[in-house]
Amino acid sequence: MSNVWTIKHWLDTDEISRWFDSLGKDQAKSVAKEIRLLQGAGNELRLPHSKALGQGLFELREKRFGYRIYYTFCGGRVIILLTAGDKSSQKKDIRVARERLETVLKYEASQ
Repeated sequence: MSNVWTIKHWLDTDEISRWFDSLGKDQAKSVAKEIRLLQGAGNELRLPHSKALGQGLFELREKRFGYRIYYTFCGGRVIILLTAGDKSSQKKDIRVARERLETVLKYEASQ
């Protein structure tokens, strides 16, 4: 059995992929490194890479450029990426992530 976690995008949208594609080469490389760490460590990833924000919401922290990816854990070994941004949009991004997390939790409860 593989120890790697499955990464999915919120509602299978490509919003985060488009955001990632808009980054410069060095920025994308740095964010990809953090995502690989998350994929390998899952719920064992801690600061300085990951921070729990409460109520099942987590923040993946890319330190070099200040990018953040907000995520949650789902059944099995699944991580759902909810939204992404940088420190300047952090308050809005956290609000959006919490709204999307509510949708994920409602869906999980109905299964």
